[in-house]
Amino acid sequence: MFAVHLNLLDVSATPTGEAGAADVQGALWARAVPGDGLEHVRARSVPGGVGLVLYVRAPHREAAELRAYALLDRALAEGPACRYAVAAPR
Repeated sequence: MFAVHLNLLDVSATPTGEAGAADVQGALWARAVPGDGLEHVRARSVPGGVGLVLYVRAPHREAAELRAYALLDRALAEGPACRYAVAAPR
């Protein structure tokens, strides 16, 4: 299992506070399928967005990251979580 660290930027005009992290976490679990290998999600509101750690079962780190990004694409496509976009890696 690999921990994939990501930051999401709030691209909307309205702040959500702690609700934003809950929205993202809910969207991830709602759209996760067994093939994603998602084991655990840690979501925290941070200034300007949400900090995430996705714990993903995969044979190697690259596969875990690909699975995490594919799941995020689905989770951020609609609903309350669509106000977020994945921040560029640092």
